[in-house]
Amino acid sequence: MMNLMFSPNGRIGPSAYLKGMLIIGAISAVVNLLLFVNVALAVVISILGLVFYVVVIMMGIKRSHDAGKSGWMSITHLLLLFGISAVLGFVLTAIGMGVDDAAITAAGESGDLSAIMEATGDAMKAAAIPGAISSFLTFAVTGFLVNMFNKQDMGDNQYGPVPAA
Repeated sequence: MMNLMFSPNGRIGPSAYLKGMLIIGAISAVVNLLLFVNVALAVVISILGLVFYVVVIMMGIKRSHDAGKSGWMSITHLLLLFGISAVLGFVLTAIGMGVDDAAITAAGESGDLSAIMEATGDAMKAAAIPGAISSFLTFAVTGFLVNMFNKQDMGDNQYGPVPAA
């Protein structure tokens, strides 16, 4: 498992890549839902969530190797991930699943620090479900699109033997 997540060497097939992306998406969604439990805990875990991007890059390198391409192709996978995330964020905000900026602004204008903290915490909790949906869909769609554009090299190549199904 550690070799799959933290090593750029070798190859992974389309199904293993998609499963890995779905697992990362599910963990990311759970981290977003932690905002309901404790905002501070969720923020700390979100910072640690930067490890997800390392895992995505490593899996992207292996997926590129499986298609017979350079590992540098994983940069396009990361850009695709960020693009999908941005589009989903805009869509979810546009359909009304965003944060209530008016409450935060009103609390800020009052100058009451506890009101500001409460409004910010409420806003973060309001963003938890859209964030969870967006996170999962972002990783799932990225995994699907990367597999669609990187067809598996069915024979052994310079990066190793064909991965087991």
